[in-house]
Amino acid sequence: MAGPPLEYAQAKCNMLAPSVHQGYIAIGSPSYVAGAALGNALDNAIAEQRFIKNCMTLQGWRQDAPGAKKSSTSLASSQPPHQRTAKRRPTAQELGVPGQVVAGQ
Repeated sequence: MAGPPLEYAQAKCNMLAPSVHQGYIAIGSPSYVAGAALGNALDNAIAEQRFIKNCMTLQGWRQDAPGAKKSSTSLASSQPPHQRTAKRRPTAQELGVPGQVVAGQ
């Protein structure tokens, strides 16, 4: 099955990913509310990454396992460019980009 080009697939999945975010309500001490906000932000980030992975897979793109070696006769070399495996992009944490946590969403 032919899928869209990599840039289009990534844009679509990244645009739809925030739709999986869950809100929260926390009542209690400031440290409890801060912990609830942090926990919610982590859960949302994990859900978003899972959504992006599944979305890209549904569009014909997959990510090889880290350290996977390509053979010279691999299937990817015979597929059109938009069907080849996408290279892994570094996460915001790996790049040192601070995350944004907004309490009460």
